[in-house]
Amino acid sequence: MKKLVLTVLLVVCSFGFDWAGKVRWAMSYDSAKQLAIQTHKPIFVDLALSNCPPCRWISQNIYTDDKIADFINKNFIAVLIMVDQEKIPTEVAQFFSGYTPSLIIMDPKKGVQIMQFSFDREFLQNKYKFIDYLKKGLNK
Repeated sequence: MKKLVLTVLLVVCSFGFDWAGKVRWAMSYDSAKQLAIQTHKPIFVDLALSNCPPCRWISQNIYTDDKIADFINKNFIAVLIMVDQEKIPTEVAQFFSGYTPSLIIMDPKKGVQIMQFSFDREFLQNKYKFIDYLKKGLNK
């Protein structure tokens, strides 16, 4: 029995994947929007697929980095939407290109896109370029 339990735990753990990293993600777009309005911050939306290699790379290399996660947590209300597991909110769907990852910065009061970007090969060379993209969204 112990071997069976250990085997099951090993299998579950080997397939488990932590998408969150060190970013504080809102539980839903609606809760992100409410909190963003209260805190006067834009919303950072990550639309990802569970089987998308660039999405996984961002989760493993960008969202786990202290400097990048701190920047996101300080300046945005972040929400991760797994497009193959949940419905994309209408407010966000109008900006979804169909490609993942789609990274969107939104104005919570107007429900409009401030900026959109996707995985950039520059991130492979220097993951801190991600912060440069986020800063562009803050300055618009």
